[in-house]
Amino acid sequence: MKIESSRIQVDEDAVHFLSAGNAANTIVLLHGKSFSAETWRKTGTLSALGDAGYRACALDLPGYGRSAPTGKREDQILGPILDAMGISSPVIVAASFSGWYAFPFILEHPGRIRGFVSVASRGIRKYREYLGRLTFPVLAVWGEKDDLIPVERADILTGSVPNGKKVLIPGGTHASYLSDPERFNQEILGFSNACFE
Repeated sequence: MKIESSRIQVDEDAVHFLSAGNAANTIVLLHGKSFSAETWRKTGTLSALGDAGYRACALDLPGYGRSAPTGKREDQILGPILDAMGISSPVIVAASFSGWYAFPFILEHPGRIRGFVSVASRGIRKYREYLGRLTFPVLAVWGEKDDLIPVERADILTGSVPNGKKVLIPGGTHASYLSDPERFNQEILGFSNACFE
């Protein structure tokens, strides 16, 4: 599967992303703080989703990877990027700190989301009282041995939404997609298939 590197102008900022596939059904991948869009190439996630018939887009969040820094707050980032890319009704995958970017957007625009995957995302406790707004399917993926974000946060998330599911990656650390990429990719693909049925 060919993976393309692209840049798009979002207001005054240049945003870089990697993409695989060109289907209408899109999965947006957001990285953790120590990582970048390139991480989703290394784990095979971009190729796995593209090969399965999806358009997979891995963003370099502002100031990370090959995206320029921005003066905008985290809660002002994701919507304009998706608009500029022409992405509607995606499944959004948010790893760790990228939850700070994802939760404000999906809570404000639940009708624009097909599904959400929290990969030990930040922000669950902060937005706990609003999580009931998320009427679309939600998957919480946690490493069994995550010592950074307690797995109880996954229970909070899945217990707050009408259609939530938790998956533990056996032996997985906080970055469970690095611990067992094959299992992780299978879970993301199975969830996405259900969301786009």
